[in-house]
Amino acid sequence: MNRWYDKRPKLGTNLDKFKGMKQEVREPILNDIIELVKQSQPSLMTIEKAFDFRLNCSRLRWYEHDPHCWLVFNVLEIAKISTLESVEELLASRMSA
Repeated sequence: MNRWYDKRPKLGTNLDKFKGMKQEVREPILNDIIELVKQSQPSLMTIEKAFDFRLNCSRLRWYEHDPHCWLVFNVLEIAKISTLESVEELLASRMSA
């Protein structure tokens, strides 16, 4: 598969875990990622920026069924390396249990 996050195995492995998670488990982690991005790259979290993100209602990807998941995947795709590294650390600590 050729996904943008496959270039970052630690990140990709943890993002893939969201697919099988229950929403009540996934949601707090996604919220933590959103807060982290707001702090490190606030320009990615604007309404105007969200209009740049792909959303094809006729052929949704698995993560596009959840608005927070959709936002996180799209924001991280264009985030700086330093932000991705911070997210990797966050996910490693939150998903190791």
